[in-house]
Amino acid sequence: MLLIWVRVSEFLLKEIKIIQIFCSCFLIISFSLSACLVENHLHQAIKYSEAAIMADDGETISKHSEIAKIHALLVQNQRNISSADRIHMAVGIVSLDQAIEKGKYEADDSARKAARTAMSHFKEVTK
Repeated sequence: MLLIWVRVSEFLLKEIKIIQIFCSCFLIISFSLSACLVENHLHQAIKYSEAAIMADDGETISKHSEIAKIHALLVQNQRNISSADRIHMAVGIVSLDQAIEKGKYEADDSARKAARTAMSHFKEVTK
């Protein structure tokens, strides 16, 4: 009877170790995918901020800034960014709000300047 109990215990320990390894792998993959999503949305926020800077008119600046803001908000909502990066993202989002507003009123130079400020803050996050 004792031998059976020992065998069952050994079997259960092996199963528990397999489950622990599986859970560890799952967590590592989850964190990696989360980091990739943040990186992708941050890249998109920078890309659309640059497009806003290069745009010819206020309406286009505003449209590119709105798309950049969507991506920036998605980055800001992720858990795995530092508090300093969150501050850069928040300031960049405020700058995009200014770019959107100024672009709607055809204040092109001011809108570009606000988009440029947003882009520089987003690039700080990538460092």
